[in-house]
Amino acid sequence: MADDSNKGSLVSALIGSTGITDEQAKAVRSISDFGTTVVTESSKLVQYVGRVLGTVPHDVVGLVIGDPLSFVRTAIAGQYDILLSKIFERRRVTKTQPVSPSLAIPLLRAAYDESRPELQALWASLIASAMDPNRSARVRLSFIETLRRFDPLDAVVLRARHQASGELKPNPVAFIASQIGEPPTEVHISVDNLKFLNCAASATTQVTEFYVTNYGAALLRACSD
Repeated sequence: MADDSNKGSLVSALIGSTGITDEQAKAVRSISDFGTTVVTESSKLVQYVGRVLGTVPHDVVGLVIGDPLSFVRTAIAGQYDILLSKIFERRRVTKTQPVSPSLAIPLLRAAYDESRPELQALWASLIASAMDPNRSARVRLSFIETLRRFDPLDAVVLRARHQASGELKPNPVAFIASQIGEPPTEVHISVDNLKFLNCAASATTQVTEFYVTNYGAALLRACSD
């Protein structure tokens, strides 16, 4: 495994020997900052990263994460590739667009750190939106840091509150708890986190009262099918 001092020379040597375009070279250098090490060609990871960036040639560059969790993250990359294909099929998207490295790199780095299926589904939907010409404008860079701070129940609570309408009795927290089958105390913890992340707010001082903010609704739209 190459250390950080050798990583740049490895990437430069690879770029210099393959004759890839300037844009592809830029993408490869960006991925090297992702904490990766250049190795042999055609891994699951490079296929996935190349699919999102749209510039890394699958038959030239192979990448693995340069740390002890490489096998975990490579498996996660394969899972995201499957999720993306299913999402595009449901949306009937046949043509995608490359994602700018300035968005794709932090987006993929954050997604690789998530192994919980409930949140992987959100990350996959956000990545798919970034690749979809009709939805890419919905994806904000700030959504990445917000999702990084989500627990699975936070996403469930946010979506349930967004879908609920009218007066929620006896109060929104208790109503949502009964809808999703979770204790009110757990829902309350999620509400507190959603408020901290500007995804939810309250018009009163009642701790059981909350609604979905415009920011929270925009996040849900970006992560929806």
